[in-house]
Amino acid sequence: MKQKSILSFAFLLILVALIYQYHDLFTDSVSHTSHRIKKLFITQKNQLQETINIHFNQVKKIQELEKKIQELEPKASLSIAFAGKLNHLLKESNTTQFNPKLHLVQSLGHQSLLEPAHIWLDFKEFNQSKSYGLLYQGFTAGVIHKEKDLPVGVLQHAKEILFSVSIGQDHIQGVAYGAGEFIEIRYIPEYKNPKVGDRVLTSGDDHIFYEGIPVGEIIRIQKNRMYKIATVKPYVDPKDAQFFYAVEVK
Repeated sequence: MKQKSILSFAFLLILVALIYQYHDLFTDSVSHTSHRIKKLFITQKNQLQETINIHFNQVKKIQELEKKIQELEPKASLSIAFAGKLNHLLKESNTTQFNPKLHLVQSLGHQSLLEPAHIWLDFKEFNQSKSYGLLYQGFTAGVIHKEKDLPVGVLQHAKEILFSVSIGQDHIQGVAYGAGEFIEIRYIPEYKNPKVGDRVLTSGDDHIFYEGIPVGEIIRIQKNRMYKIATVKPYVDPKDAQFFYAVEVK
């Protein structure tokens, strides 16, 4: 009996020694396991929170868009009423009706790497016999040419671009030319006085755009012997745009 008690005591001492020896290892193991569990929990929590945030952001965005639609509907109705009244007045004066059409068109990518300002367009209603301007976010963006009987958008910074414009409150008439990053209005008569800061709008004289579409703002005036050149910074850069409106004036 005494021998059995000695063996039990010895076993207890060995067990205590083992626990003391491997205490750090045991604690580390438990800590690592706890850390992994916490990390997994936090990761899952963050993913769930992100999913919830995305959902509520989408709901909020939808609500904002619905509110915006409600705000725009009366304005659209007033515009239609104004167009109807204007057409009535034009009819009474025996003038052609003002009825520009807008077609939503999509960019299909650059025509080639050498022509980044030329883009193929998905334009189902394209009529080769008509001239079209391009709008982006309510501003001028370029014009539409045809190539191989297909519509090609030529953005307004391209060198071959040109369309008629009106400058400032004095409505100085001119022609806008593509000039890389900017647009130039060349051959302004010397006696005309365009100023830096003047707004440039389409004049509608070329039947590419209708009158009054914002183009940009004059940032520099150069004087020549016979004429002036106004450098215009466009209101938008449509290089990476995916969707445009094609303007059909005639």
